[in-house]
Amino acid sequence: AGQDETVRDEAIRMIKSGRALQARELRGLKRDIALAKAAVEGTLDDRRRRAFRNAAARKARDKALAAADAWLDSLHALTEEVCTIAQLEEEDSSVHQIGRVEAVAPRAAELLKDLPDLVDPEFITASREGFNRGWSGTYSALQAIAKEKVYYKEHYGDGEPWQATYTFNSSLQWQLAWAFGYDDDSGTSSAVKRMREAGDTPLDVPVGVYGHKAPTVLEICAGAGGQAIGLEAAGFKHVGLVEVDKDAAATLRHNGKHWPVIEADLRDADLSQFVGIDLLAGGVPCQPFSQAGKRKGAADERDLFPKAMKLIRELKPKAVMLENVTGALQASNAMHRLRILARMAALGYDAEWRILSGPDFGLPQKRRRAILVGFRRGIMHRFSWPEPLAKKAPTVGEALYDLMAANGWAHVDEWKERANGYAPTIIGGSQKKGGIDLAQPKSRETWRELGVDPGHYAKAAPDRDAPRDHMPKLTLEMMARLQGFRDDWQLQGSNLQKFRQIANAFPPAMAQAVGLSILRALTGYKVDLEKEQKRLHRKSLNLKAVPNHVDPYPSDWDGEELAAG
Repeated sequence: AGQDETVRDEAIRMIKSGRALQARELRGLKRDIALAKAAVEGTLDDRRRRAFRNAAARKARDKALAAADAWLDSLHALTEEVCTIAQLEEEDSSVHQIGRVEAVAPRAAELLKDLPDLVDPEFITASREGFNRGWSGTYSALQAIAKEKVYYKEHYGDGEPWQATYTFNSSLQWQLAWAFGYDDDSGTSSAVKRMREAGDTPLDVPVGVYGHKAPTVLEICAGAGGQAIGLEAAGFKHVGLVEVDKDAAATLRHNGKHWPVIEADLRDADLSQFVGIDLLAGGVPCQPFSQAGKRKGAADERDLFPKAMKLIRELKPKAVMLENVTGALQASNAMHRLRILARMAALGYDAEWRILSGPDFGLPQKRRRAILVGFRRGIMHRFSWPEPLAKKAPTVGEALYDLMAANGWAHVDEWKERANGYAPTIIGGSQKKGGIDLAQPKSRETWRELGVDPGHYAKAAPDRDAPRDHMPKLTLEMMARLQGFRDDWQLQGSNLQKFRQIANAFPPAMAQAVGLSILRALTGYKVDLEKEQKRLHRKSLNLKAVPNHVDPYPSDWDGEELAAG
């Protein structure tokens, strides 16, 4: 309640999203919002001065801050004088300010002499930022001024011999002024970029959303690519997709030709090359927690959560996203769930579970998934669970209308009105399941109320002459659309294997929603989910199929269109 209004509103929004916001996270939230304000308003970057004072305090606590402040004040006075020299040189370059340069040289030498008593050398050398910036750049500028090496020789002229002139090195003023928060490029975009490079993350700064380097993601148990589609649409770059099933791996390769697919058993795969990735994501096998199975939980040999925890320890990702069925949050699995949270805490991660629902993110299916999201310490305060879309999700009838009408079924409009609701969760992804069947007994009636026969599947849409009371089965294409796959996503393998891939999938729309929230926590960029959902349905350009560009207009073209052909 005592926070700034902006911080308070953000904290309340996070709690509304389902976050269990920790009181200590408010400090980080307050800092990141202040950084954003400083970047937009062009406020001087005081972190550099504070960093120097902190380094001095670490080296010698007794009177260290007073000595550091005195040194910084002397540096500030020297910087003002150097700026004056630069200005005078700019106004009349034919009259060099030799006397002024000679006067400031001893002051620079004195600052250099006192510096080792204030901070450790490692502080100076480790703070390099960009070209000749950072405390190391300030140190280099002091060295040049102390030696009176402030001019450089330039040659000009077209003939021989060239004429020579001496020019004042104006970059010295920027190297000194850097210590006090000044930069030669002080625009919002540049300020934000420098903050990010320094490890600071201002929140929601209005600069280009995709102006940052795409965060990397390693995806495990990648399946048919539902999660991969969503994370890529959110702005992540895949460095690897691990999948043991040969048909699912073939689906990944066929549709995502740019994806580095690793066909291997996760328990045997060597993934050490991915140390330091931004995000470790995956839909670890959900059967151990499924209410439809034998509910062996952690005793199930298909439980890959222990392997996922081992990967977190070895790869040290900045963020983790693991998806599972809602049974993972049932009381019967409480101990296993809490062990996972405790293990992540021991590894240095803040983590939370949350159940998300498909219709909240545009899916015409009541699919609910349990999501575990975690971050290395110091990041979680920027994470909010994704908010439901304002636009209502399409019904089964609206989503499948064109596919159901493909063969001209005369009564398709009546079927659409009957299918005026959301589909039950499509299940059946287990390799132990022997046939294609949409539902368990308790959801069969819901399917029938929607005008869908849940038993087996259809190879095609109803014929034109199908009767009014016909209850069609769904084709595999219809099932894939209910899961949110693009129509051009081509599944590989037998029809049974295609069905298993569909039923196992984490819907792209849900993956994108969580991915965008993780992106914001990692980079500070907040993205409008309503607009970005369009990226899910963009088809990739096959540039290899496009012939090399040939200019259709000759060099003497007079501006009129060429004749056809």
